[in-house]
Amino acid sequence: MRALIIDDEKQAREGVKILLSSVSEVQLLDEAKDGEEAIEKINSLKPDLIFLDVQMPGINGFDVLGSIAEEDLPVVIFITAYDKYALKAFEVQALDYLLKPLAEDRFKIALDRAIMHFKNKEESGQDKKLKNLIEDYQQRHEDDSLVQNRRKTQMIVKASGKIHFIKTDRISWIEAMDSYVKIHLSDKTHIVKASLQSIEERYPGAFIRIHRSSLVNVDSIRYIEPYYNGDFFVTLDGDVKLKGSRKFRMNLPEML
Repeated sequence: MRALIIDDEKQAREGVKILLSSVSEVQLLDEAKDGEEAIEKINSLKPDLIFLDVQMPGINGFDVLGSIAEEDLPVVIFITAYDKYALKAFEVQALDYLLKPLAEDRFKIALDRAIMHFKNKEESGQDKKLKNLIEDYQQRHEDDSLVQNRRKTQMIVKASGKIHFIKTDRISWIEAMDSYVKIHLSDKTHIVKASLQSIEERYPGAFIRIHRSSLVNVDSIRYIEPYYNGDFFVTLDGDVKLKGSRKFRMNLPEML
């Protein structure tokens, strides 16, 4: 079996590596320190088995599984600190989990079961159990959200039970909606729980504020028209026309 370790705590990853070092049936492919990296490595490496931390910041373990196509789901051993909901869910679905700190005897039991699941994957029904677990989690956590991302050219949006990786240059403008924002692309929109200020801080230079309720992508601006009392209108690609406030006129690029 080819395995991937996913945990935001280095000590936990090292613990799994030590316990795996004497297991000849398992080849360790790599490790991931957060959910974003985990999704990338699962898609590229196609591991047979993953050791998956449940409680990671941003994209957590359930979100990772929810982003993977059902036919590509590996065998999973969950790793968790005590979590009442998680433990109950795992037990109901008869899925293996390990509590932190990891115990060697419990690790061996979980690994033996994982190897058995892998050898008899169709009969084990683990794919269906994982699907049920993911669906249950998504029903309990319906709020869409913006996830912290180390890349400044990519926005990660958790929306409607899926994780969307959006290049910032595809975003035309962003609209404030109370405690949410609406992200406008050329062909669709996403509504997520965030503020315009948080987006400005996470993606400096990618967007400019033209109004207290709107950010625009500088590269989407086609032309600007002066308006009454220092206000102005901005026309974006796709003939989207937005009103700008004189309060934010200084944010416009100097060449404009």
